[in-house]
Amino acid sequence: MPAPSDPARFAAPPIDRRSFLQVGAASAIAAGLGGPAHAVIRPRPIHRVAPKARNIIFMVSDGMSSGTLALAQTYSARQLGHDSHWARLWKRPGVRRASATTHSADSIVTDSAAGGAAWGCGEHCNNEQLNWTPDGRQPVPILVQARQQGKATGVVTTARVTHATPASFIVNCPRRDAEGPIAAQMLERGFDVALGGGAKYFPDELIANHASYTVVRDRAAMLAAPAAGPLLGLFHKSHMSYALDRPETEPTLAEMTRAALARLSASPDGFVMQIEGGRIDHGAHDNDAGAMLFDQLAFDEAVGAAVEFIDGRDDTLLILTSDHGNANPGFTLYTRRGEEAFPRLANLKHSFEWMNARLAKTPKDQFADRLHESVREATGITLADDEMSMLLASYAGKRVSAFAELNSPACVLGGLLANTLGVSFMSPNHTADLVEVTAAGPGAEELPELIDNIDLWKLMVNAMDLAPAKPPG
Repeated sequence: MPAPSDPARFAAPPIDRRSFLQVGAASAIAAGLGGPAHAVIRPRPIHRVAPKARNIIFMVSDGMSSGTLALAQTYSARQLGHDSHWARLWKRPGVRRASATTHSADSIVTDSAAGGAAWGCGEHCNNEQLNWTPDGRQPVPILVQARQQGKATGVVTTARVTHATPASFIVNCPRRDAEGPIAAQMLERGFDVALGGGAKYFPDELIANHASYTVVRDRAAMLAAPAAGPLLGLFHKSHMSYALDRPETEPTLAEMTRAALARLSASPDGFVMQIEGGRIDHGAHDNDAGAMLFDQLAFDEAVGAAVEFIDGRDDTLLILTSDHGNANPGFTLYTRRGEEAFPRLANLKHSFEWMNARLAKTPKDQFADRLHESVREATGITLADDEMSMLLASYAGKRVSAFAELNSPACVLGGLLANTLGVSFMSPNHTADLVEVTAAGPGAEELPELIDNIDLWKLMVNAMDLAPAKPPG
């Protein structure tokens, strides 16, 4: 039987001699009776070969639980007056949706390394490992495979470019935290565009060994970068800032997406790229509703940029998904309390990370007052005395929550703010939930309603008809 990508499976079956003569006789009879031949002959339907994808845009809202996606849609509808770009995509003809499983080889709950590797190489790996199977094999990552066949490649992220999710499309490494070696391997294997944070893992001496890369370190330099040659954008020494805290010197995820698409689309043989909203996951870990929501909204703007690119084209497969849920947030206040809470959520000013930076060097005798003030400045909410007592107890290492995982200061603050903002979290950890998958373009028709995350790799490879990979040289 022909393989799914084999054009032979779309060809009409051959007509034997007897059938041919019968059709010819019927035509002659019809003509002799004065009737048109088409009154008897019924042509076979024409089965056309489905077009192959020339380009793939794979977008990852890292750590996005279904409640996170719902919050962004509710914000878009209530505050902006329209559906989110993600939700609008669902209404387009030919767009497919699915739920994906996310377990790793050694855990019901995956981490981002194993979650990304599932897409990167099409195999389940253990948590903490990048394209490194439990039996020690090192399958070739998809951007390396695509590059072997002449395609341009790139990664865009608001996390460090050496972090687990972007690295999962390029490197083989048994430890996701070995980001120095990961940076070296990325440069050695090559890419056309890499934009995000992580400057501390690209020291000058490493970059000097790869002189073909243009390195930019702020928004203006990215927008002015020469069109030719590979581009490395390093906009923060670690992760980029949350959307709530972003300085003007850092580009938005949508701006990085447009810049990367403009460069990659010049490739005559097409491209494969990954775009990650990496800090959505971090906001969920902190139970920080504002950081999580506004980074999800920034990701949605990047979705809009990708949809702009695919409009009017039939050669680009766009996939939107997440590697796992995180903290399972949800808006959870009824009627009047909910109606009063949502505008407060929409008007948050800063992240918990911003608050922590203000508290970092505060003398012990001033800590409580500075904490109280920082919460008010970031959120517009003044904590009551009993709430401050709970929060300070968590800073002192005391247990204030029945669920032990929720006793960190960030989680306690997130729980206290839920009384006013309406967004509550179940934990600070990843979850085993099914995640959303949305696909548009050539190959999307092959997306089933329920898919194992490793099969998204197969869907991409089949959509582009990529030849088997060779071991990296």
